[in-house]
Amino acid sequence: MAEDIREYLVKVLDLIEQHSANIPAVLSTNRVADVRAKLRTTLPFKGQAFDRILVDLEEQILPFLNHNTDSRYAAFITGSGNPVGAIAEYIKGHFNQNSLKWNSSPIASELERLITQWIAEFIEHPEFNIGFLTSGGSMSNFLAVHFAFARAFPNREMEGIYNIPRVRVYGSDQTHSSIERSLVFLGIGRDNCVKIPVNENYQIKVDKLINAIESDIAKGYHPLMIIGNAGSTNTGSIDDLEALAKVSRQYKLWYHVDGAYGLPAVRLPELKADFAGTGDADSITVNPHKWMYVPFEASSILLKEMPSAINFSPAYLQDDEEDRWETSTQTVELSKEFRALKVWFTLKYYGVEQLVSFIRHDIDLVQYMAKLLLELENFEVEPCHPLSIICFRYFSPAISEKENDDLNTAAIKTIEAEGKIFLTGTKLQGRTYLRAYFGNPNRRQTDVKQMVEYISLLFSRLSG
Repeated sequence: MAEDIREYLVKVLDLIEQHSANIPAVLSTNRVADVRAKLRTTLPFKGQAFDRILVDLEEQILPFLNHNTDSRYAAFITGSGNPVGAIAEYIKGHFNQNSLKWNSSPIASELERLITQWIAEFIEHPEFNIGFLTSGGSMSNFLAVHFAFARAFPNREMEGIYNIPRVRVYGSDQTHSSIERSLVFLGIGRDNCVKIPVNENYQIKVDKLINAIESDIAKGYHPLMIIGNAGSTNTGSIDDLEALAKVSRQYKLWYHVDGAYGLPAVRLPELKADFAGTGDADSITVNPHKWMYVPFEASSILLKEMPSAINFSPAYLQDDEEDRWETSTQTVELSKEFRALKVWFTLKYYGVEQLVSFIRHDIDLVQYMAKLLLELENFEVEPCHPLSIICFRYFSPAISEKENDDLNTAAIKTIEAEGKIFLTGTKLQGRTYLRAYFGNPNRRQTDVKQMVEYISLLFSRLSG
């Protein structure tokens, strides 16, 4: 079987190389019917030859892959991953570790403990030496709300939320939607996610936050936590994290810094001051699969102290060894894949210095794209782009605001339909913007120039 696997791996590597050498479109299709038509096959009752499976892979799967690692892909906050991390994924799958308990995979448990400490060191806050790896920022943010609840209401484990006052969670209107979703899953409700307006730099207005907290206290509500953005999803904006820390201390609230995307940039000297106040948080989210270039899925929640939120264990999971680090006792997941391995490979292969140079490269390219866009007629660039996200739009004074908005919406749809590049859209101050994220060390100025040229020609077509 080992010889067969070796042969299979060679064939797969050859297929990947052939497929990657010719990528006509970065987005394969935006038509659901295309994908489903190819996948409409029956459940196989008998095993198939590996070569037959590779043929099906080539015909049914590979044509519909989005090329997230391509330099023309600039959508959402999708990191490029890296080849060494992909090798780690194969090793992980081969050995099939599961860290549901320490003794079910001692090395998976201990490496996760080490990796979360390394992530804390990467963002220059080694005091956050307790942590877990999760599937993504949504799960990490979910756990942050969970731990905030556990500290404020230790009886919640047994009694639930039925005998506690109405709780409130505060963040700007730029806070990631995973916080609002967490409140739904935890039974708190979206109405208790208090969205505070932002200033012209998309930073939370601290005076409005204080007013909201004071108003809720007067109503008999229980302010629970504050969310600070360390690189928002829309624009990359960074809240005044020091001011939020002060407010959280004043009102004794849990303070969570969502640095899922932006916090690794704290390593750049010119940006360090922008992240001041992070160290005063109770919890931090950082996603290595974003700006540390690790393949999906790899997020982390980091804490200085961890409230005991769950205090029971069934007989089949009990363990009396106190020095064992259990990755599952205080989190949602019990079965847990060996996520730490690809982070370990990435950090060891590239090192902090190289990864930070990648981050600087992404930021420089966003500044270059802004320059190119501003040289075009009828293009506006949102001034707030401190990291590697840029929002821009076509705006002609000859047509109405609605017509301009419709034109930008049409451009977003056309970009997806044509697939030559891939970026998405968003809303800022009620207006539609195109939005690009750069998180790929292989992207070059020539790629950005070609992207801008395509966008310019696209709007010429649409407005003509």
